Amino acid sequence: MTSLARRMAIALPVAALAFIAQSIVAYADEPWVNAPMGPIAREVQPVYWILFAAAVVVLVIVDGGIIYSAIRFRERPGHVAKQFHGHNMLELTWTVIPTVMVIFFSIISFQRLQFINDTRTDAQMTIQAEGRQWSWIYSYPQEDRFKLADGTFLQGAEEIHVLAGTKVRIELSAVDVIHDFFVPAIGGKKDAVPGRKTEVWIQADRPGVYKGQCAEFCGDGHADMLIVLHAHDEAAYQTWLQGALELANLLNDPATKRGREVFEANACVGCHLIRGTKAAGRIGPDLSKIGSKDNIAGVLSPVNVENLKKWIANPPAVKPGTAMPVVPLSEEDLDAVAKFLFVLK
Repeated sequence: MTSLARRMAIALPVAALAFIAQSIVAYADEPWVNAPMGPIAREVQPVYWILFAAAVVVLVIVDGGIIYSAIRFRERPGHVAKQFHGHNMLELTWTVIPTVMVIFFSIISFQRLQFINDTRTDAQMTIQAEGRQWSWIYSYPQEDRFKLADGTFLQGAEEIHVLAGTKVRIELSAVDVIHDFFVPAIGGKKDAVPGRKTEVWIQADRPGVYKGQCAEFCGDGHADMLIVLHAHDEAAYQTWLQGALELANLLNDPATKRGREVFEANACVGCHLIRGTKAAGRIGPDLSKIGSKDNIAGVLSPVNVENLKKWIANPPAVKPGTAMPVVPLSEEDLDAVAKFLFVLK
């Protein structure tokens, strides 16, 4: 083996390892594998690092062998190529070792599946999560503390709120295509499948905001199908719950309920976000507090029912070039939607 070949065979794998190590250190505060924040994430973490270490070793051996062979046995003047016809020990080695590795990985993975899949033992709450293009709708338990003035129960979009240190069972479903519920920092990952129910459980070790994502490609808006999980201590959870109930009761008020129903039944929900409702769009402005704004789309002031009706009836006529289309509504529905939006303050 030439000195050049020897140096290259050693230097390239070492450089690759150095790059990987530097990347890990650079992002040490971000990946869940460095700071798991829930029981499932902690259970999965050692398996991840074992697989990662094994993959690095295989990478070094395989790529190192390829690089060494390419340099050592390259075509050059005065060198006559030799043909090799098999090597029993080598072939046995690269068959047995990978087989043992796969068996070992399977064992340490299956040892953890019972714990990960046990969604019911010690679960203190069940929240229903319905996936749709491209948002999540969360329905809280049918308990008195989540009951609204009209007898229905609390729902929300975009954000899910839980108690820190509490095991929460998530019952998943989907309206249109397959989605996937995944919050990496606390663990738990499961498909939401149209026509059937699936389950996963989550538990955050301490209060905080944990971000996740639909992990199954579900169409054009897949990248915007985010999961924002708020874990609260007991006092903060009660404060959030009181505010959420007040907002939900306001939205369900008989004076504005018709407007909310019309809003949710039309294309509005695909573009706009209104917290506390099924509207979880990200294309247009957030309308959660539209009633307290100074103007509408920067052109109509003040914000009142009449100006809201004028805008909704024909946005391009009010602001030429706007991306908001005309949504055909009856005069009665238009009035109801405007009154509904005006109370959002």
